[in-house]
Amino acid sequence: MRSTLLLITGFAALASTAQITCIDHTFMADVPSIQVLKVVELPDGKILMGGTFTNYAGSNHDHLVRLHADGSLDHTFNANNQGPSNSVHDIDVMSDGRILICGNFVQYNGVNSYFVARLHANGLLDPTFNIPPNSINGAVNAVAWHTGDKVIAAGDFFECYGNSQPHIVRFNTTGTVDTTFQTGTGFTTNVYDLEVLPNMQILVAGAFFQYDGTSCGRVALLNANGTYDPGMNNTPGFNGIARDIEIQPDGKILVSGSFDQHNGQDSWGLARLNPDGSADPGFTSPFYPYAPVFTTAVQADGKIVVGGEWTENMYAVSVGAGTPRLTRLWPDGTRDSTFAIGTGPGDPGSETFYIRDLAVLSTGKILVAGRFTKFDSETQYQQIIRLNEKVNVGITDSEPSAAIDVIMDLSNERIHLTTSANLRGTFQLVNAAGQVVSAGAVANGTTVISTVSMPQGVYVLRVQASDGVLHSVKLVR
Repeated sequence: MRSTLLLITGFAALASTAQITCIDHTFMADVPSIQVLKVVELPDGKILMGGTFTNYAGSNHDHLVRLHADGSLDHTFNANNQGPSNSVHDIDVMSDGRILICGNFVQYNGVNSYFVARLHANGLLDPTFNIPPNSINGAVNAVAWHTGDKVIAAGDFFECYGNSQPHIVRFNTTGTVDTTFQTGTGFTTNVYDLEVLPNMQILVAGAFFQYDGTSCGRVALLNANGTYDPGMNNTPGFNGIARDIEIQPDGKILVSGSFDQHNGQDSWGLARLNPDGSADPGFTSPFYPYAPVFTTAVQADGKIVVGGEWTENMYAVSVGAGTPRLTRLWPDGTRDSTFAIGTGPGDPGSETFYIRDLAVLSTGKILVAGRFTKFDSETQYQQIIRLNEKVNVGITDSEPSAAIDVIMDLSNERIHLTTSANLRGTFQLVNAAGQVVSAGAVANGTTVISTVSMPQGVYVLRVQASDGVLHSVKLVR
C-alpha cells in the first residue's frame, strides 16, 4: 500500500505500512542490542528486562533495565549506574518488592557480586546480601525466593564457598550457604530452570539424569529442605534437555526443551505432566522430535503461547508446516490457527533468531522476548515486542483498496488525513497507554483531527477501512 507521512518539525514516521493488527504498536521499547533472556511484569505494570544487551537506549545501563508499561525506559531504576557486569539469565521478585537476579556477572554497579544479586525495588544493590568473589565456579541460570527470605539458585556451577554444591544451593538472607538445605550429591549436570511451588517444594529442570543418586530424567521435585521427593516419578524421564517449566493454574506442569520421549513414550519438544510426573493424556505436542522449544506462557483462557528456535518444518507430519519460533496452542496441544502473526519473528534464511521468554501480562497482552530483527515485515521491532491479546482478529499485510496520506500540522495543532475517494471507514488516534484520544468517521477527501493539548509521546493513527483493511501510521512527538 502507499501510506505516506509528510513530516512537520517535531514529528517523525516510524511506520507507514498496512501492519498486522496482532502487534501492539503502542509499545515503544527501544531496540536492545543482541538478545533479551528474561522479562517480568511488576505489580504496577512496569517490566523488568534482562539479557546480554549493553548501553540500552544510550542510557549506559547494561544487561538489566526497567521499562514503563508503554515500553519506554524508566530512568529512575538504578539511576546513574551501569548494573550487572555481564548477562542476566533470570529474575524473581520477592514479596517485599526486592528483586533477585542471576546470570554470568561478577559485579553489580562496580561492586563484587558473583552470579547472584539482590536489589532494592529502585534497582540499587542490596549490600546486606553478598556472594563474594570466587565463591561460585559457574553461571547461575535460575533464581527464586524461598521460605524465610532465603534464595534458591541453580545453574552450571558445582562448587560454592569451596564446598561441593552440584548445580543447586540455598543461600541465607545474607548470602551465606544454608547448610540445612540437604542436596546430598546434588544434580549430575546443569540446571536451567526452577519453580517454587506454593508448598515451598522446588520443581527443577535441566540436563541432569540423577539427583543425590536417584534417577530423575531432566525433571525433579525437591522437598522444601532439599531432599528428593519420590512422589513425582520421572524415571527414566526425558531423554533430552528440559529448558523451561511453567505451572498451569490447575497445577499441571508444562515442560519444554529438546527431547522426543518421556518415561519411554513419545513426547516431542513439549510435554504436560500431572503433579505425580505422569504424562497428561489430554495433551499432545504438535512438534517434531527434538524440536527446540524454550519457553511457554499460559493465557487466562487456557491457550498456551510457545516460543523457541524450531523451523517452520519442525511440526509433526499430521500438523504440517507452521510459523517458526512462535505459535499458540489450544489447551490440548492442537495448534491454534487463529494466531495470526504473519511470518512471525525473524528473517528465515538470513539470521539466527529465537524466542527466549514469554509473559502474558495482566492486561492479557503477550510480551515476546529473544533475538530477532523483525516481526513479520516490521523491522522496528527487535528482540522484544508486545502482541495484542486477541491476535486472532489480526490480518496479514495486504494490498489495500485505497491509499492514505497523513500530514501533522504543528502550527495549527491538527492532523490532516487524506484518503482516496473510494475509501470509507473510521479512524482512531491512540496514545502510548492504549487510550483512544480521538475517533470518528473518515470524511470524503480530507479528515481534520484536532491535536490541541495533545502531550508529547507516541501515537498510532489507525484507519479501519470498510473493506476490512487496517491502515496504521505511528507518530512520535
